[in-house]
Amino acid sequence: MINWLKGLQHPEAYHGEKSGSPYFEGWYHKIVTESSESFAIIPGMYRSDEVENDFSFIMIFNGKSGDVHFERFDITDFHARTDSYYVSIGQNIFFNNGLDLKIESPNLTIHGALSFKAQHPWPVTLREPGCMGWYSYMPFMECYHGILSMHHTISGKLSYNNEEIDFNRGIGYTEKDWGSNFPNSWIWVQANHFNQKGLSLSASVARIPFLGTQFAGFIVGLLFKGKLYRFTTYRSARIIKLNYDGRLIEWIIKQGKLTLIIHIEIGEKAGILFAPDKNDMVEKVPEYLDSKVSIDLQENNKTIIRDKSNFAANEIVGDIETLLELANK
Repeated sequence: MINWLKGLQHPEAYHGEKSGSPYFEGWYHKIVTESSESFAIIPGMYRSDEVENDFSFIMIFNGKSGDVHFERFDITDFHARTDSYYVSIGQNIFFNNGLDLKIESPNLTIHGALSFKAQHPWPVTLREPGCMGWYSYMPFMECYHGILSMHHTISGKLSYNNEEIDFNRGIGYTEKDWGSNFPNSWIWVQANHFNQKGLSLSASVARIPFLGTQFAGFIVGLLFKGKLYRFTTYRSARIIKLNYDGRLIEWIIKQGKLTLIIHIEIGEKAGILFAPDKNDMVEKVPEYLDSKVSIDLQENNKTIIRDKSNFAANEIVGDIETLLELANK
């Protein structure tokens, strides 16, 4: 129990060393060049309880082409620290301050190194051990979530299928998930590329089973000039409205004197990401890296931050009708 509680103070670290099955853990890196060419790179591991199927993986989503590469590795190729972020899978290394890739397969050749600087992790305290707050202390949650950096700068280059991609002066975002399964349904959006520098949004709402019932749990962070505005279920924020018409999402959240209005326009090109299932990781999560999002943060009904981005990551997955019903109760 002591080690489990200690691990919560390090959401970036590996949590699955003594976990049962089913179990998965994955670190999500969104990396975007100065010219707005976007990739998502996700290292992780998976363990089934239905069949004997344990392995590690690296998933790479090219936002420009929509291609998703899922590279499997033996579970013995996976090594990770339990007190910090350091993961090695074969010859590939992922850590707090960057990544180093070397993959050569029939469908993908990628190699190179990137460095991350000036990171902005979601604060971790005993009262709120990361973005899930006190829900992190509940050992029966099916999925745990961490935001490791809302915003950071990138330097370095990658060779992707013999094309050199320059990430110098690029911008990145890092989060992670771990547990027994993904939620039944969720909406997620993340953007760093606003007109105002230093502005970053990460917003998710999901259908959460809890003690025999369910609710729409949400985690919304808006970072601006080093200040993080937090709208979360455990901080008693309220969803005033959450609508989705198949193309547009309108989301209004209120917490105290603050109101955040988010509008999302779904992108044009989706990649289908792999996610944990009973027997394996399977293709079931459409993700866009070209969605559009606008935000309007108001204090006492007066706008204090207003901006928009044309390069947002976005997912809409599962039984959204039920999720909307729960959110609008």
